[in-house]
Order: sequence, then C-alpha cells, then structure tokens
Amino acid sequence: MTQASSLEEGTLVSVEERTHLLSSPKAKQPEPRWTDEITWLIMKSLPVVAAYLLQSSLQSVTIISVGRLGATELASATLGSILATVTGFSVMTGASLALDTLLSQAFTGADDVTVVGLQFQRSLIIMGLLMAPVSIFWWYAENVFLLLGQDPIIAQKASLFVRMMIPTAPAFGIFEALKKYLQAQGIFGAGTYMLMIGAPLNLLLNYILVWSPKFSIGYIGGPLSTCLSSWIIVLLTVLYIRYVDGAAAWGGWNRAAFQVKDWVPFIKLAIPGILLICTETWAFEIITLAASWMGTTSLAAQSVIWTTQTTLYTLPFGIGVAAATRSGNLLGGGFSRQAKLAAHMALALAIGISLFNCGLLLTLRATWGSFFTDDPAVVELVAKVLPFVAIFCIADTTAGVSDGLLNGQGRQKIAATINIATYYLTALPVGFWLSFKMDLGLQGLWLSLSVAMFGACLTTVLLILRTNWTEQANAAYLRAKGE
Repeated sequence: MTQASSLEEGTLVSVEERTHLLSSPKAKQPEPRWTDEITWLIMKSLPVVAAYLLQSSLQSVTIISVGRLGATELASATLGSILATVTGFSVMTGASLALDTLLSQAFTGADDVTVVGLQFQRSLIIMGLLMAPVSIFWWYAENVFLLLGQDPIIAQKASLFVRMMIPTAPAFGIFEALKKYLQAQGIFGAGTYMLMIGAPLNLLLNYILVWSPKFSIGYIGGPLSTCLSSWIIVLLTVLYIRYVDGAAAWGGWNRAAFQVKDWVPFIKLAIPGILLICTETWAFEIITLAASWMGTTSLAAQSVIWTTQTTLYTLPFGIGVAAATRSGNLLGGGFSRQAKLAAHMALALAIGISLFNCGLLLTLRATWGSFFTDDPAVVELVAKVLPFVAIFCIADTTAGVSDGLLNGQGRQKIAATINIATYYLTALPVGFWLSFKMDLGLQGLWLSLSVAMFGACLTTVLLILRTNWTEQANAAYLRAKGE
C-alpha cells in the first residue's frame, strides 16, 4: 500500500491508494467492476471510430472527385492533401491531445465545471496562433513543391489545392476541440451525428462544384466542398451543444481565456502531443518515400500494407480516445482504484483486438494483396511482408491505447519521447540499413518497424502497470483545482 500527498489550501492530506482521494469533495469511490469498464469502453469507442472514418472521408472523397478530372489533378490533389495533413492537420490533432487531460480532469475535479469551457476557449486561441504561420507557409507552398523537384504544373495545382484548404484549417481545429469538449462530459456520439450529415453533404457538394454541368467550377470545387462541409459540421456541433446537450460546461465567453500566463498548462501538454502525432505521421511519409525508391512494386505493396494497417487500427484508435477520457475523468474525480481498473481493461481490450488482427493477417497473407490488386508481383511481396506487419499490429495497437491512457494522466511528454526514440533512433535508421545495405527491401523496413514498436509497446505497458494511481489522482485534482 503506497502513500501520496496532496496540498489543498496549505494542508497536507495523506491518501491511500486503496481509498478515494480524500481531498476531493466529489470522490465517493464505488466498488469498480471490470464488466462495467469493458462495456463503457466499447460503447464509447464505437462512435469515435465512426467519426474517425467519416472525417477521413472528407478529404478522400475530394481527392477521388478531382482525381477523376485527370492524372495531373489526382497527383496534385494527393500531394496537396499530404502537405496539409503533415504540416497542419496533424499539428492541430496533436495539440488537441492536451484537452484529453485538461478537460476530462476538470469536468470531474473542478468545483465549477465551466472550467471546461474556459480551457476549451484557451485551446481555440492557442491553436489559432499556432496555425497562423502554417497558413502563410501553405500560401507559398508552390515554392516548396518546386524545391522538392515536382513538375511545375503539378506544383502549381497542388499549391492551389493547399491554398483552398487554408480556411478549412480553423474549422478542423475547432471541431477537434469541440469533440474533446463533449467527450470530457461523456458525450461521444455527437461528433458522429454531425459527420453523418456533413460527410454525405461533402459528397453532394463535390458533385455540384466539380462535376455538375450548371455549377461546376472544376478543380478548385473539390477543396472548396471540403471547406464548406467542415464549417457546416462545426456549426451543427455548436447548435447541438446549445440546444441538445453539453452546454452545462460552457459558462459563456470569458476574458480570462486571453491571459497568456494561464496558457502554460495547455502549452506544456500540447507540445509533446504535437510531437507524438507528427513524429509518427512524418515517419510513415518517409517510409512511403523509401518504398518509392525501391521501385513501383514496392511502392504499390506499401500502399496496400499501409491501407491495411490504418484500417485495422480504427477500433484501437477509438478505444485509445475513450480510455484517455475515462482515465482523465476518474483521476479528476479522485477514483484511483477505478482508474486503475479502467486502464487494465483498456489494455486487455487492446491486446485482444491486436491478437485477432495478427491472426487475420497471418491466415490470409497469401491472398491479402489480391483484394487490392491483380498484379502477382505486388501480391507476392505483400505476402512476404505481412508477417512483420502482423507483429507490428500487436505492438502498435497496444502502444496506441497505452498512449491514450498516458494522455489521460497528462503524461504526453513520456509518450512523445518513446515515439521519437522508436521511429527516429531505431526503426528508420535500422530499417534503411536493412533495406538498402542488406538488400532486404520492404521486408527490412517492416522488420525494423515491428521490432522497434514492440520495444515501445513493452515500455508503455510497463509504465501503465507501474503507475501510482493515487499520485496521478492527486496531480489531476490539483490541476483542476488550480483554476
């Protein structure tokens, strides 16, 4: 039995890990049941998965729509979308991870739940300032594409695509923050409902603005459709909060959100959050580039493998988001024992899903590539690489959920450090050596990735299992009370 200490109004309070956080007036520790935690995680993660898939479709539909205008348009839209994701959208997604900690803990730990609304307002201001230089960079993206050796016509069209995405960026950031604001209150389905309206609307707008004989404006109609759809989704979400559910934590606009000295907690969590998301996003762009150097067959096989991996990761992604919120809520309320149980159940779910995905890939490895292409060389290469991908799936799934739990505790810095070490100090250097020096090709890259990610997985799981949940509950309570 361990001891932890908490300061409240100058008084030292001793708390046992087997009891609730005594200094928190909200902490009446129930007897936790593992069945309740499993059910909660599954039910809350499913709408997150649906929202993720629907939100991803906004850009995918646009690329497909303008891509049918011609090969140049397809290449340009794809290139522009990659740049926007790598330099902008991934940055805002990473920054929003700070809200997994601040909002979820504040909702249960603060005496006034409108602290959640105040933190939300701060996040909008900081992310807006963060995106200002990115928007300038996007405006001059054509020079970047030319420096990277792209064809001038493709560079010009890709730059136009990115410029049209500049007004989409704030809508993306606001919607990410709105989702976190609602999830902190246990409202996970609202974002999905809004996307169920916005995604079909995006498809309709793409038809009208790209293809319809009467209203078509051609290539720029695609990114414009995404922009309009994104802002409509934001508006619908705001209306949902105002008239349906979620307004209790708002509290109205507050000038305190502009006090720079109070931005520090968000910034301290946002920087490692950005590193956590961006390091992985950038790493796989580097891997795709490396696959292109190996030849057309390797690039095609990498496309199949990466599509497979991202698809299989959708459910663990949802569990990770739900686990982050659950962990933050329980710690903010002082429920240390239940937070520990919830974390263990999240890890158990992750391991179960990862083993299923691994078995699926190993069982179907000989024919898996044929679901994507008829090229026998690509199918054969996919079959050779999939055993390593299966191992990577086990590690990546479990590590991803562990990262979510660390985010809920406010330990994004640890997760980001592990990610940097995994990809840039281990997986990529060793993978390039195996691929190009040892002539293992794509297999070398994925062998290195699987081994490095397995090490990261073991590290993060051990961190969760060795967590002192009472200390984390004290830290969460003090963080919420600090407001």
